Amino acid sequence: MVEINLRELKKYANPFFLTIRKDKILVNNKRMARLSRTKMDKIEEEFGIPVVYSKTYEYVSTKVGRFINKHKIIAPRDVVIVGLSGGKDSLLLLHLLEVYRRKYGIKLIAVTVDVNIGGIRPWSEDKEGVKLIKHHCEMLDVPHLILKNDLDVVELSEILTKNSKGMEFSPCFSCSVIKRHLLGKLAKEIAEEENIPYEKVKLAYGHNLDDNSDTILANIFKGERLKFMRPLTRFKYNEVDYQSFKIPLEECIIIRPMLPVLERDIIKALEECGIEYYKDKDMCPYSRDRGDSVRRRCHEILEKLEEEIPNIREMVVSSALKTVEYYSKNPYDLEE
Repeated sequence: MVEINLRELKKYANPFFLTIRKDKILVNNKRMARLSRTKMDKIEEEFGIPVVYSKTYEYVSTKVGRFINKHKIIAPRDVVIVGLSGGKDSLLLLHLLEVYRRKYGIKLIAVTVDVNIGGIRPWSEDKEGVKLIKHHCEMLDVPHLILKNDLDVVELSEILTKNSKGMEFSPCFSCSVIKRHLLGKLAKEIAEEENIPYEKVKLAYGHNLDDNSDTILANIFKGERLKFMRPLTRFKYNEVDYQSFKIPLEECIIIRPMLPVLERDIIKALEECGIEYYKDKDMCPYSRDRGDSVRRRCHEILEKLEEEIPNIREMVVSSALKTVEYYSKNPYDLEE
């Protein structure tokens, strides 16, 4: 493990296009980094760590970079709190955002939320997966926090379901409430401590293209209104009422830089770069790959359709966006 001297590194490459770890350097864009095989060899010789070039990592990095620029979801000197479960999506996101410390001068913080899922705690400090998360944060030189909450998300959702009129709330809903509560509270504290507007502190989630398209299709199948995830969402202060108590959700901004990226490309990029991720979904009894939920079926349907229509997921999201945009401008147009 080494501390990289940026002044020395600049002799061989542009660090704005490199993800710098203490044990390896990943190439985000070979051409923009001005890297040749000779220069890569010289970097490895001088710093004693490998320079890893992955076409998939470069592809994903370029796609995410364009998405961030297009939707202006990160600005110079932002504080970005990455919700880090250690799974493939959030871990790759943390790596891709590392370059923005140099590009935009952002402050990067990784936060893992230790939730209670019916007595199961996939992100408790003693889990091997959490030790892996800490290792990656150390290699990236990113501060890491663990926020713990003891409320059982299974019981919380049972309370909501019992007191609602015909609606059923899954443990996933209350899990997201707990995470949003803790991360939003942290964002508010940071904004106050650093005396900066709340808009300068952003929560970054790792949702990808598969997640978004699955969500859209699942809502259609369940007869619900069209809902999907946006690149940047501003949330106002809110409270979730659990009858005997309320959980406050602070005003915050959530960004999702990974929305244009397919799940398979995320996995491939991590594998090509030799980055081990925490298979946290295997620990949660309510993950997509378990049970027989509508969401899982939607994922399988789109997965099957992808064999014949490679860009089907992009088309699903695009159609939803265009529909919402159209009817927001033409609310009385009922033309079929």
